[in-house]
This record gives sequence, C-alpha cells and structure tokens, in this order.
Amino acid sequence: MQYIQKLAICGVTFFAVSSCTGDKDYLPASIAAYGPEDCKPVVEQAIDRAKINRSNISKIEYLTYYISESEAGEEYNYQGWLSFNNCKGNYVVDMNKLCQIETTYPRGNCRMEDIIAQK
Repeated sequence: MQYIQKLAICGVTFFAVSSCTGDKDYLPASIAAYGPEDCKPVVEQAIDRAKINRSNISKIEYLTYYISESEAGEEYNYQGWLSFNNCKGNYVVDMNKLCQIETTYPRGNCRMEDIIAQK
C-alpha cells in the first residue's frame, strides 16, 4: 500500500513540476481531433511562432482535405487557412489528422514580409 501511495505522490509531483516549468507554448504531441476546428490551438500557436500580425488577419477557416476515399475508409488531413486585410492570398497551416503540423506556407500575393508583425 505504501508503494502505491509513493508512486501516486511521485506522479502528482512530476505532473505539477513539468506543467510549471514547461515551454509556454507547449501543446500535446497530438490532439484527438474529430473535426478541423479541433486543431484551432495548433493554428493559433503557428500564428504566434511565425510572428504573424494578428491585426491583419481577416478570417481563419478550418478545412478537411481529403486525400483518398475507399471502402477501407477515408484518408484526410486538416488545414487552417488564414486570410488577410493587407494582401490577396492566404497563409496555410497543413496538419495531419492528429493536428500535427506538416508544413506552413503563404499562397497567392501574400508574402511573409507582408503578414509578419513589424518590429
């Protein structure tokens, strides 16, 4: 019984310390996503990491990108599409179905210099 108590105390202590000292933009390695909107925290973090000027964002859309459909099931990924006030185009966050970022890229006439926050 004492072993179980010590194990529980160590587990709680480890969790408390790791959550207090962790990276401020820590996200889990994967998210149980049931739809593209479930990836919103990942897209928000991608915006922060890319230093995108939030005041220029006019809209964020969350989409399901179907790779293939068959009798075995659907193969799909999620995407976050950011639209901007100051350029015609988008910034795309491509993620797998666990909301892990695979790639990010600007499209259309939006260049990174146009959408990042000015210092």
